[in-house]
Amino acid sequence: MIGRLARRQGSRRLSLLALVVLAGGASLWWAPAFEAAAQNGGSLARHRMTRITDTIYRADAPGTPGINSTSWVFVNETDVLVTDSEGSPASARSLLEGIKTITNKPVKYLVDTHFHLDHAYGNAALPADVQIIGHDFTRKALLGREAREGTTIKWFTTPMPDRIAGLKKQAAAEADPAKKTTLEAQAAAAEATLAVYSGDFPLQAPNVTVARTMSVWSGTKEFRIFWPGRAHTAGDLVVYVPSERAAATGDIVFKATVGWQGDAFPNEQAETLETLRPLNLDLLLPGHGEHVQGTAAIAQAISSMQAYVRDEFTQVAAAKKAGLSPDAALKQLSLSKHAPVYGQSVTPTLPAVQRIYDIIDGKAELN
Repeated sequence: MIGRLARRQGSRRLSLLALVVLAGGASLWWAPAFEAAAQNGGSLARHRMTRITDTIYRADAPGTPGINSTSWVFVNETDVLVTDSEGSPASARSLLEGIKTITNKPVKYLVDTHFHLDHAYGNAALPADVQIIGHDFTRKALLGREAREGTTIKWFTTPMPDRIAGLKKQAAAEADPAKKTTLEAQAAAAEATLAVYSGDFPLQAPNVTVARTMSVWSGTKEFRIFWPGRAHTAGDLVVYVPSERAAATGDIVFKATVGWQGDAFPNEQAETLETLRPLNLDLLLPGHGEHVQGTAAIAQAISSMQAYVRDEFTQVAAAKKAGLSPDAALKQLSLSKHAPVYGQSVTPTLPAVQRIYDIIDGKAELN
């Protein structure tokens, strides 16, 4: 989760919904799935695969329904490990089709970096022989009410009917045929996305769980999968590949955005990020957008995120101590010094501020 934020709550939600999948190259949430299929000659939609190294690829959604993250594909001697099944069963199927364009080796492992809808809601479409690995909390969240009724899914889906109505109204009034077609396609794709998260949509929890750390070996290659501590959620996992000096880090740190914080622990995130430094990474693979290359750039990305969450938590805590409501606290936050790194996403959402209030009040400890 991520976004361009307006002061009004509704527009903040819509901006986040549009931009949660924009961070660094993921597809727009309203891109029509049928367009992706047409580009593939009418066949099944398939993710675009970008080669990062001889064995690591970035997978970007071509426009399947749902809100989608960035998956990372590790091609091994005899099998494949992937991070995150993305935002819907259709997206997961598209991901698998994309992988087939680079290798005929089977996907054996899928790691849920956390439980959010853009990362784990495609699990249900994975073949039964895929080992789905996730943190204990991720399994709990996907089996419980959090995945269907929690802060995150409500924040991203509640504004969608108004967004759809607005697009249809714009399309009806548009005289330019090309613009009209675009608006109609956006409305249709938005309806498809809303349908993904309406009713009793299918969810699949991890069938292999991690409390602290585990290693998966593919031939001689080790994947060290560990819980770094609470950060973006209570159940974030990092996939560290020592032989590649690479790590897929989910949404705990990005190259140029703050991320959705509705389930976060910004009071702990800075310390959690310290667990990445001893790894001496050369390649950091975030849950949205482009990779970060080189030890210096990675160290800077970690430091920037640490500085932001410390500043944010300090200011919000001071506002709470002064007796301000979360909405009033949001309006007085001054985080512009972080704008050179994070742009407009320096302004948090109201749920991010409410989350800090809940942490201070001890209401977030069960998450």
